[in-house]
Amino acid sequence: MIGKVIKLYCSTVAGVVLGIFVSVLNTRVLPPAQYGDVKYVTNIISFLAGFLLLGYFVSGCRLIAIERNQLEVRKLKGVLVIILAITAGVMMLAMGIFSGWNFFRGNSSMGGMFLIALPFCAAPLLLNYINTVSQGDNRINSIAFARLCPSGLYLVAAFIVYRIWGATQARMLAMLLGATVVIIVPMIILERPCFKNLRESFQQLNATNRKYGIHVYMGSICGVSLGYLAGITLGWFSSDNTDVGLFTLALALAGPLAMLPSIVGTVFFQRFAREERISRKVIVSTVLITVGSLLGYAILIHPVVSLLYHKSYAAVSGYAAWLAIGASLNGLGDMF
Repeated sequence: MIGKVIKLYCSTVAGVVLGIFVSVLNTRVLPPAQYGDVKYVTNIISFLAGFLLLGYFVSGCRLIAIERNQLEVRKLKGVLVIILAITAGVMMLAMGIFSGWNFFRGNSSMGGMFLIALPFCAAPLLLNYINTVSQGDNRINSIAFARLCPSGLYLVAAFIVYRIWGATQARMLAMLLGATVVIIVPMIILERPCFKNLRESFQQLNATNRKYGIHVYMGSICGVSLGYLAGITLGWFSSDNTDVGLFTLALALAGPLAMLPSIVGTVFFQRFAREERISRKVIVSTVLITVGSLLGYAILIHPVVSLLYHKSYAAVSGYAAWLAIGASLNGLGDMF
């Protein structure tokens, strides 16, 4: 288990480094207002994704964790893929509505952004599927791959595209979301979900969701989705999306602090699912590591932001220092 913790932690750190490279590239090629436009759309997509899942993925994750029969695991994955497809369709419909609403209001630029996002808006749903389902059957390599490859693909594609044709909000949005879709869809197919006896599998899933998943879902809405709502409302009450860009970048820089304790929960999930309580040793160790990481982050965030980002993004370091506290608490919540 410790080896899997180290493997997932290393891949997560590598993913964080890639994420920083992505944010540095994006903030160098777009000014804060235009960068904020991209993040405004992705915030809305992530916010909606959190609401649409209704706890079914985490319920499926728990059922997969305790299921010994691999055929039954594939049947559960089949039901989850159907739910994934339905929620993706709802998400695409929502993007069409947002696009039409913005065109109606005369904001053709933002209306066009939602249209561009429409084919790729299932990206956070796909990533959520891999993170939860792979957690259930302890496929740590799949989680690591999903955390690393979309950012790596985006960096390569963006470097080529921006160098030849230049950077625009539309190109950035399409490639950010599209990279995740291109990586995750083949991963789901290769897991060979089984679509037999869907009704029986869904009944089992639904029963677990009423007892377990819906409660995790409600906590996720309060703890995670409302974070995206903050970025959305900043856009409503500002003349442009500059504040959205600064806040979302700060949130992304603080996000790694939530990952370490959640990694413990991810790797030990299969064991936790069969036990009555989490051991005190695991809890104390995780809390101490999280607090130590938070203190180190508070010391380093200001010089790091000054070194990596344009001076127009200087306010990000102050926001990130405060958001880091919330991120650490969210990470501990993820472990439980």
